[in-house]
Amino acid sequence: MVTSYDRVLECRPDSYYGWYDRGNQLRRAERYAEAIACYERAIERISDDYRAWYRRGNALEDLGWYAEALASYDRALELKPNDYWIWYWRGHALGELGRYREAIACYEEALKLKPDDYWAHYRRGRAWQELGCYREAIACYSEALEIRPGDFWARYWEGDVWRLSGEFRQAVRSYNRALDVKPGDFWAWYRRGEALHRLGRYEEAIASFDRALEIQPDNAVCRYEKACSQVLLGKTGRTIESLQRAIDLYPEKYLELAQRNSDFDKIRRDQQFQRLT
Repeated sequence: MVTSYDRVLECRPDSYYGWYDRGNQLRRAERYAEAIACYERAIERISDDYRAWYRRGNALEDLGWYAEALASYDRALELKPNDYWIWYWRGHALGELGRYREAIACYEEALKLKPDDYWAHYRRGRAWQELGCYREAIACYSEALEIRPGDFWARYWEGDVWRLSGEFRQAVRSYNRALDVKPGDFWAWYRRGEALHRLGRYEEAIASFDRALEIQPDNAVCRYEKACSQVLLGKTGRTIESLQRAIDLYPEKYLELAQRNSDFDKIRRDQQFQRLT
């Protein structure tokens, strides 16, 4: 199909904007390699316009080529150092490369330019979380939630950070608020169950695991964690049933865990348990 961009390039093959616009069209069509080639043709014509370098970086990220994208963003920043989106996407590429502290520095530069942008606060929180810096992550999620109070993901990851910090009551509150927004999310129900288990609220934990299993019935880890709560309530038959399902789904992992987990010591002599293990 011949497009208006193709006609422009037929008449003006040296047109920077023709190649640049054609690259944007191809990227929207998810034809990323072709888009990159067009951005490079644009750069051959005008090498000091930041837009083609920036969009080339976006398309490289679309392909998962983060190191190459980073180089393209670096050139775009040389040409336009005060652009929010270049700093943001440079941070994103660094995060995908596991270079979290550098990513955080990029998000902070982005926030100097656009202090009330949800995405930079949220992504900065994710980077701090990956580094195990939970206080800093919570602060970022709080700022993100001031901008978008009903956002599921910032609330979910806030819950995860509270859980990883050992603040299980806070974690349950955050998961509850996340589930108010997205009640059909498996992971929020599952992680909520984990936090409730750690609080010793086993009946509530089981109920939370059950809600998760309504969404993903064949999730082995959720079956196993449910068994861990059931055994601590003395529900031997139900424990065996849940553990059997987990072992059926992933025998190598959950046979070993059942043999090592001291929670199951009280039923280790049970014939049904012995047949499982």
